Amino acid sequence: MEKAPNDLPNLLKDISIIILDIEGTTTSIAFVKEVLFSYVLREVGQHLETTWLTEETKKDVAALKRQNEDDVAAGVSGVVMWPDNNEMEVVIPFLVSNVCDMVEQDRKVGPLKTLQGHMWSRAYQQGTIKGHIYEDVTGALKAWQEEGKKVVIYSSGSVEAQKLLFKHSCHGDLLQYLSDHFDTGVGAKGESDSYRNILKRLQSPPPATVLFITDIAKEARAATEAGLQVVLSVREGTKPLTKQDLKTYPTITTFTQLL
Repeated sequence: MEKAPNDLPNLLKDISIIILDIEGTTTSIAFVKEVLFSYVLREVGQHLETTWLTEETKKDVAALKRQNEDDVAAGVSGVVMWPDNNEMEVVIPFLVSNVCDMVEQDRKVGPLKTLQGHMWSRAYQQGTIKGHIYEDVTGALKAWQEEGKKVVIYSSGSVEAQKLLFKHSCHGDLLQYLSDHFDTGVGAKGESDSYRNILKRLQSPPPATVLFITDIAKEARAATEAGLQVVLSVREGTKPLTKQDLKTYPTITTFTQLL
């Protein structure tokens, strides 16, 4: 049943935990694609050359090699087999091509997410990147903390990448307003069991007292199946919603509508 905009603040009356998506919800899609992903595409070769002998990068390369072997064995389209020569001069150009392909295909694989997280960590710490967070989100986080509500993040990006974004945001360090972080380690965002797993991690609150805010209708449906309350975020660049989605879920264009 469609909810009128005036019902939105009342929706949060009995909510104790708010789960937030990132891209298209707290953070602009343009920032993720045009800043974060573009940085990886542009700098991955330099990053690998500069950090090649560090333990961190050695582990990243080993994990990417295992991913490549798994992809070749699974017959993933377009994947090229790891070179026989393991010299840095050979492996780095191969990895640059491999990583860029995975980024452009938006693959949600662990080794890629880990490498991205390490690259972004340096960029944030050096001030090369500032995390974009909508101003209305910042105000809502502060208000919800004052009301005693817990706010957690659930994103396909790694927990490390999530924390970097909020710690080094354009509005300062916002980690103080977040109680927990979840990534696809609990399951894919389009599967209802993922939300049940999050509830278990949160000490099993009644699902009806938990609100999930996302811009993706498939994720909204999965969360609904797990018993959560859901609001859809409509921001610049988010995917158009169907008439049925608009009838089923309340929508917001700013978090101030929930205050």
